[in-house]
Amino acid sequence: MATMREECVNYAINLQMCPCTAENCENRGICCVCLQAHAAKGSKVSCMRGTERGPGTMGLGDQAAKSCATNQERNLESCVCTWEPCGNKGVCCNCVRNHFSVDGSGRVACMK
Repeated sequence: MATMREECVNYAINLQMCPCTAENCENRGICCVCLQAHAAKGSKVSCMRGTERGPGTMGLGDQAAKSCATNQERNLESCVCTWEPCGNKGVCCNCVRNHFSVDGSGRVACMK
């Protein structure tokens, strides 16, 4: 089941931080749905391919909610991360923010 924009607690922040150039994409700013859609097609999301994000957006991650109860349980079903102490499992947008690097080397487990 897709996440709707109004269900995504980090949507406004994600949208500001999203380096994807597909402005008309319905998944833009909804990281969990974007990650799952790209993984299903065998492709990587823009932020995991080395696309640069505006330097003014790097501090926005601190404003993001630490958890997303609406989607976390569903996202855990598709999370392939095996690092047990991770506090971002099931909260894809926080995982992406944690691993984001401008050279694309900091890919999340599901995008490797």
